[in-house]
Amino acid sequence: MKRRDLLLLRTAEHDRVVELSCERLFMRYNDARAIGGQLGGAEGAGDAPWDGEPPTDIEERTCEELFQDLDRELRGADVLRVLDRNWLVGEELRQEVDALLAAFRARGGRVEFPLAMVSSLSGGASTV
Repeated sequence: MKRRDLLLLRTAEHDRVVELSCERLFMRYNDARAIGGQLGGAEGAGDAPWDGEPPTDIEERTCEELFQDLDRELRGADVLRVLDRNWLVGEELRQEVDALLAAFRARGGRVEFPLAMVSSLSGGASTV
């Protein structure tokens, strides 16, 4: 334990910080919405092998699975930094993110909304 931590009565050495890029989330969310509806009806068109190549295998991921995976990743985090919140433009997306943040807070996590962060200053934070 560091002397400074002892003086400030800190019990944990380091919090696990996860950064959530709303820009990336917006892109993944829109991809899931677009691809999720199109792949179901397109099967059969490209199933025949062409010159011995196997059929294209695109990982189909629904919006629900996207948020379930994100929630699972946040299970071990202490702090969630939400970056670029202005990318949450759709009402559905904003509601999903708000529900995710509420669940994270209910588990005892802390949510931060930094105004501007330089990625090189984030240190050991992982980005989602």
